Amino acid sequence: MRTSSREARTGRTAVLGLALVLLLGACGGTGEVTTAAPTAEAAAVDLERSLEDLADEVPGELGVVLLDPEGREVVAREADRPFTSASLYKLFLAHAVLDEVERGALALSDAVPELGLTVEQALDVMISWSDNASGAALGRWLGWTDVEAFAHEQGFEATTFDPGTGSEDIVAMTTTPDDVADFLDRLRRGELLSGSSTALLLGYLEEQHLDYALSTGFSPDVAFAHKTGLLQDVSHDAGIVELGGHDYVVAVLTDGWSDYEESAPWFGDAGREIEAYVREDAAASPRPAAAP
Repeated sequence: MRTSSREARTGRTAVLGLALVLLLGACGGTGEVTTAAPTAEAAAVDLERSLEDLADEVPGELGVVLLDPEGREVVAREADRPFTSASLYKLFLAHAVLDEVERGALALSDAVPELGLTVEQALDVMISWSDNASGAALGRWLGWTDVEAFAHEQGFEATTFDPGTGSEDIVAMTTTPDDVADFLDRLRRGELLSGSSTALLLGYLEEQHLDYALSTGFSPDVAFAHKTGLLQDVSHDAGIVELGGHDYVVAVLTDGWSDYEESAPWFGDAGREIEAYVREDAAASPRPAAAP
């Protein structure tokens, strides 16, 4: 049985609870504060508060999951709420396609029917450019029912596909912040695919060309391998944040927007708040020494 980020949350939540108590003040008989909260835990509490303020600015709902380098939950808000996935569905589809490749049912060099691209080319543009035509063609080729069944078998039970209600090149489906964060956590750990397939998919995420959301709030030294999702009323960003040898998983899903322009400034603010936590936590957690 796999040990996922979901199973590691109890310990982190308990620590955050202690941090809240410390922040409110552990006072002695004189009324003076005798204990200070650890820097990283204090930063997590600050982030949680900031996200609640940011949630007030979202017309619909805000769902967030942030995991630390060990896969422990830092913050979670509406983690199990279903959101329209927009292009985040392409993460789960890419997993299904690469699993077919690893089992020998497909080859990266195979031509995708009706597309004029190889499997490898279609995966590349589907992830790094969020190409809708490639996603729709790959999904039809594998069969949307089979793609959904595979996702559920892999533990992403809240992720659903319903292409019949979407337009020709845009698939209507749902997912949750928890499923997306769990997917990325298991991907970075090499638990979903072989080493070569993991490197391939992570490479596409690192080459993401659509940097209009969380990354607009990140400093130049923060690396972000991610996937965006955008429709008129929903805007999402999810990926792996890396700073100083430490990597964190973040999934931010929002809805209720009138258009993209309305959500863009909000994501810049959210990115800055997430970076502030990452910097505090990374500074408090020395990077593991390299093997001799």
